[in-house]
Amino acid sequence: MKKHFGVLLSVCLVAGMFFTNNVSVLAAESEETIVTTGFNPYEKIEAENFSMNEKANAGCNPALKSCGVDIREGGYIGFKDVDFAEGANTINIHIISRYNATLNICADSLDNPVYSGEVENTNSLEYRSFELNTILTGVHDIYFTANHNFSMDYWSAEKAPVPEVKNDLTLEYDVYNWDGGHKVDFKVVNNTDNDIVGWSVKIKKSDCQIDQSWCVNVSDEGDYYLITPLDWNSIVPAGGSIDFGINGAGEVSETIEYVFVEPVSAEEEELALNYDIQNWDTGHNVFFKLTNNSDNQLNGWTLKIDKQTCKIESSWGVNVEEDDSYYILTPADWNAVIVPHGETTFGIQGPDAIEGSIEYTLE
Repeated sequence: MKKHFGVLLSVCLVAGMFFTNNVSVLAAESEETIVTTGFNPYEKIEAENFSMNEKANAGCNPALKSCGVDIREGGYIGFKDVDFAEGANTINIHIISRYNATLNICADSLDNPVYSGEVENTNSLEYRSFELNTILTGVHDIYFTANHNFSMDYWSAEKAPVPEVKNDLTLEYDVYNWDGGHKVDFKVVNNTDNDIVGWSVKIKKSDCQIDQSWCVNVSDEGDYYLITPLDWNSIVPAGGSIDFGINGAGEVSETIEYVFVEPVSAEEEELALNYDIQNWDTGHNVFFKLTNNSDNQLNGWTLKIDKQTCKIESSWGVNVEEDDSYYILTPADWNAVIVPHGETTFGIQGPDAIEGSIEYTLE
């Protein structure tokens, strides 16, 4: 395989091409020969720093004091080991096309285009952006090729935008200050497609003083106020929000430091279920009490009752569904969350007296 190396020199413009090949050039006969490595795509990469085949030529346009590469139909230029460490979804090229050429930008092989599209005829060098069909990450060999003559001065890549990471819950607030006091209206926003059962948020005491609150419970926890919901607003609906507020003495800055407390479900052994059966000749009531013996807020619970040990016709404080072997009891909105060392009660009614104990599974 024959290769020629030389120094680019300023020469006159050749008719039909923007840069000329009447200079010493570097050329390769196949795409495997790439002689320059380690490019940073987020900085300008001059097109003449290339490997190419015999249908691409480097030269300079003395009128514009610019050097570049002319690529004829079937030609290409390549750049080895381009490190897209921060990702890229767009490649920008300082380019001129004397035809409506179809440009292909390929990664690692001429058979793997990451962009393919028409470059409209231009009368001079223009800065064009080409959005890729994928986000390039890591190290790749990059090729430029087209089905008609075009010329490149330089190229670069745009860093792929970092997708916004949204927490499941976010806290929005509006601050109202007056002489000697403040009010803050808060909104807990659920950014997911599912209901979120239970929430709590810590607010830095140094950022605001809380003297009064509405629609929440407020307790002290070191340098923070711990804010927890009431029974009726413990569930944040999918894509929805709940509101609460505080007021206090002093002025509040526009930025309040806060952190949502990751909910922790209590283990089954930290839950206690007690029940009291009341039988009569033709039926029964069962009164349940579910106690959270842990130091963590319990967010949601499920009780499965074996159908062979009791029958359910009606209930209160719970929702009842059935599968083949069990009644499945889940909480209502107001008792889905059980605070640390707290409890909730509910009950069922059904036909016939219950003999013995009730077989159940608590989840």
